[in-house]
Amino acid sequence: MAENIGYEVGGTLIQRRKSVHHSYTIGPGRLNDLKRLVEETEADTVIFANPLKSSHVFKLTQYLGGEVRVIDRNLLILEVFDKRAFTNEAKLQIRLAKLKYTLSWGREFIKLRGIMGEQLGWMGPGDYPYQEYYRAARNRISRIESELDDIYKKKMLKRDRRRELGFPIVALAGYTQAGKTSFFNLVTHEDKTVGLGPFTTLGTFARRVDMKRDSDSPEFILIDSIGFIEDMHPIILKAFHATLGELATADLVLLFVDASDTEFPLERKIRACSQILREIEITLPIIICANKMDLVSSEQLEKSISIIRRYFITEDIVPASIKTGQNLDEVLSLVSSKLRAQNLIVNPGKPQPQH
Repeated sequence: MAENIGYEVGGTLIQRRKSVHHSYTIGPGRLNDLKRLVEETEADTVIFANPLKSSHVFKLTQYLGGEVRVIDRNLLILEVFDKRAFTNEAKLQIRLAKLKYTLSWGREFIKLRGIMGEQLGWMGPGDYPYQEYYRAARNRISRIESELDDIYKKKMLKRDRRRELGFPIVALAGYTQAGKTSFFNLVTHEDKTVGLGPFTTLGTFARRVDMKRDSDSPEFILIDSIGFIEDMHPIILKAFHATLGELATADLVLLFVDASDTEFPLERKIRACSQILREIEITLPIIICANKMDLVSSEQLEKSISIIRRYFITEDIVPASIKTGQNLDEVLSLVSSKLRAQNLIVNPGKPQPQH
């Protein structure tokens, strides 16, 4: 993720511990190694793969010299989001998540600024400046939440309008970079950006799909949404609840999986998808598209499908390649049959159901 948004990675350090170090996350020996690496590479940012407490950020920043920025994986994800955000909704959601996630860091940040020479408030890095910071942050959070509420209400009206028109809704879901947007572009004849790396899609995009293959061809609204990633902090997930909420209100979810992944990352991503779908309480039908079958042997594809089956026992799994179009008809036929089973098909030229 870091390289994908322009960071040049000067080096990596790994430490295996039974527990997180009480002051620095990593132990004293590894901390010295980190400082040496920062000095050798002249790094200006240190990114931890695990979440950091505010006190750990404060102490790490002090130890590394004060000029080095210390962030964790969650803040890196928000940075990626920030680079990818184009809509006002996405930008507001990111700002809200950043404010909420770093709210508890305020006291340590003010303390650090005081120690580094910028005395704040009446008595330097004390309680008064923190209360001012906290009050200002809460006011900003409240304003952003109010703006987002207005956006959500408008989205709900659009969603209700789709229902009134009688079109079923199919939502695309899956781990980031599994091929959702490529599929969306293919069947809707859109030209949404793909291939930028994780989280190319941050908002929701809805388009009407009419395959026009025969009189029973499905017409439905197809929704592309943000990709999943494991261990995302609840605050970040909550900031995107409206985006993920599109999945819960759909009639069918088409879940994309990158079948070309090797066993360990594939299982990790499948587990994350399963967990997130449970968290947003998805109870509607799910079709799983094992994408990128053109990149694997038949033996590896079979193994990938067996891994998917561990977490999705009863769902339909269709191997396909969005890039080559292989099995695309099979995917769309299954979508059609699932919608028809719910009496949700809208046939061109026929009266639409009234709701």
